[in-house]
Amino acid sequence: MMKKLLLLIASLSLVLAACTEDKEEKKVTTTEGTKSEETISEEKANPAGDMMKFYLSISQSINAVDADLNAYENIDVEAPPEAAELKKMRDAAKTAAANAAVKVEELEVPAELKDHQETIDSALNKIQEAYTMKADALAAEGDVVLDEANAKFEEAEAELNKVLKEVGLAESSIASEVAQ
Repeated sequence: MMKKLLLLIASLSLVLAACTEDKEEKKVTTTEGTKSEETISEEKANPAGDMMKFYLSISQSINAVDADLNAYENIDVEAPPEAAELKKMRDAAKTAAANAAVKVEELEVPAELKDHQETIDSALNKIQEAYTMKADALAAEGDVVLDEANAKFEEAEAELNKVLKEVGLAESSIASEVAQ
């Protein structure tokens, strides 16, 4: 019983340590008149943690509005819905794609990632462009071809993966995270 309790406490301590922000304390001594010490707490830069939070916010923002687009893109081509239902799904997918483009445009890169600002901005612009291309393709007459939009999304994903690697994180597939 005691071993289990100690193991639980140790596990919780590790979780809490991982969840707290990195801080560094510095002692400052003043020499004016009397000597006193102040402890100043400074947050350490944590680009990996900042990037992970931001990366997750990208997929969360998109997933908040793209369910109808995902449903349309995952239609069973061998047993598609009837024409009226397909038209309804296509219209909803067009709206969802346009909404996803807006959500991506609204994202702001945190100041903590300023060293990667240009690459992240480029990736976000490509994601936004990909969703705009999807909305346009869904609004056009005839067959819906999303190959160019998907290729643009892959370019964005490559740029985001470059940043992930630079901050010490594993590459990821944002395309699979938003296609849920």
